[in-house]
Amino acid sequence: MSGLQWLWLILVSMGWFAFLAGLALGLRLLPGVVGSVTVFFTLPLLARHGVHVPWPWLWILLPLAIDPLVALLRTKMRGSRGP
Repeated sequence: MSGLQWLWLILVSMGWFAFLAGLALGLRLLPGVVGSVTVFFTLPLLARHGVHVPWPWLWILLPLAIDPLVALLRTKMRGSRGP
């Protein structure tokens, strides 16, 4: 692997980690945006290795939809516990 490929791998890995950590910590908006950008840059890497991903725009926009759903579920779980 060349130096540029190593850099690319590190940046994509950091993007996936930031997306998952943001969801786990309950950050608002940041995980969805980071996840979408990361998927956007991951799909060409997969295509270069022969992996065909159907409906690429669905996978790019999915992190933006997951983020509010996780926040909604977290809010409902807090409300059902009591004081």
